Amino acid sequence: MRQLVLLLILVLCFSCKKKKEAQMVVEDIIIIDTLSTINKQDELVKQKLQELKERFYHIKLYDFETVTDTIVGYDFLESDTNIDYSFDYEPFVKRINSDSISLYTKNMEVVIHKSKFDKTKSKLTYDSDSLNIIQIDNHDVVGAEDVPNSYISKMYLDLSNNIVEIDKRYFEDLYEPNFDLTEAYYYDKEIIIRMGNSDGYLGYNVTFFIDEVLNIKRIIYIP
Repeated sequence: MRQLVLLLILVLCFSCKKKKEAQMVVEDIIIIDTLSTINKQDELVKQKLQELKERFYHIKLYDFETVTDTIVGYDFLESDTNIDYSFDYEPFVKRINSDSISLYTKNMEVVIHKSKFDKTKSKLTYDSDSLNIIQIDNHDVVGAEDVPNSYISKMYLDLSNNIVEIDKRYFEDLYEPNFDLTEAYYYDKEIIIRMGNSDGYLGYNVTFFIDEVLNIKRIIYIP
């Protein structure tokens, strides 16, 4: 009788041990698999958030006497600084003053100021023949080869009565602004400002792109 009891006890212990080991193995597999799946999903979400939104623009592309309506990405606009185009959007209302321009639509306004250039307050760098100015205050000159008459002195946005100043590094090298050839547009949560500056053969175009978080890109087009 005693031997039978001992045998039953051994059988029960061995059975419990096997069951426990099996349960631990199953639990380990579930835990590892679950954590692995969560990590992969998190990584995909992070990658998605880090992706920059691809923007496309409706433009009219001018090629000699041909005008083409097309849709292009920012990379295309940046790839060739000689392309001639205009944006195919409704422009902001424009109000021009003697030394400033206001471009506005519902709940937003772009204001650009120009000032008379004072060469006594700047460092001028001439070329080797000492004829043409190649740099002003250590940045390349755009739109002038002699002492410029005017320059862009201030830019700001008024977004629902919230004033946002544009850093001067985006416009301090732009001379001879022409407000008659200045337009602004709003498309896909982005403000686009297009200027055709200078009044002579050194004319150039500059386009600013300002997105919803106030990142700014600038392209200068020199024919």
